[in-house]
Amino acid sequence: MKKIALISQDSLVNYSLSHLLSQRKEMQIKHVLASIDEEKIRKLRARRQLDLLIVCVSSCKRDGLELLSHLRGIAPHIPVLLLSSSEDEHFLLNFIRCGCKGYLDKYASEHDLVQAIETVYSGKHHLPDTLRQALQSEQAPLPHEQLSKREFQVFLKFIQRKTIATVARELNVTAGAVSVFRSRVLRKLNFKSNADFIFYALQHHLLTLPDTQCCRAPG
Repeated sequence: MKKIALISQDSLVNYSLSHLLSQRKEMQIKHVLASIDEEKIRKLRARRQLDLLIVCVSSCKRDGLELLSHLRGIAPHIPVLLLSSSEDEHFLLNFIRCGCKGYLDKYASEHDLVQAIETVYSGKHHLPDTLRQALQSEQAPLPHEQLSKREFQVFLKFIQRKTIATVARELNVTAGAVSVFRSRVLRKLNFKSNADFIFYALQHHLLTLPDTQCCRAPG
């Protein structure tokens, strides 16, 4: 039986998928997590309690950046299926480039879900034709894909306009270490200042403009 962990903050999605797969003997959701906990996921994998991850992400890039910051450390070892209602091709491609093996629309059928899980588990890509073609057309890695895992995490934090102190706290490292990683990112991406982080992020569809509907504050 394939043991699946679901990463999602949507209680309705969690219940629906868990109930749907509970009817099957060959695959079941064994763990539901609100966010990616790399240490916990590695322990589950080591204990053979995890074979595949389903990651549910909204169409807003704000929560997507946090997921991206962890995926590169997990995806090389565990097959990941992305579940989203986003139709933004660039948004979805960022996840595929970071290691997700497949993408499935939230409104897909039970048959499509099972097929996607089987395909991703086997090590193959499960992608719509448009995403597959877009991925194949981009042969050369993007500049930020050349960064190390830690450099990439710092890069994504600065995209969100976070201070060095905040980044250090969230990554559980010293402020000095963050400064070192920031310097490496600046050098590798040929950046001159923090403004270049934002410009690059917008250019490569890692961020939307502040007035985009999905990222507006409620009320």
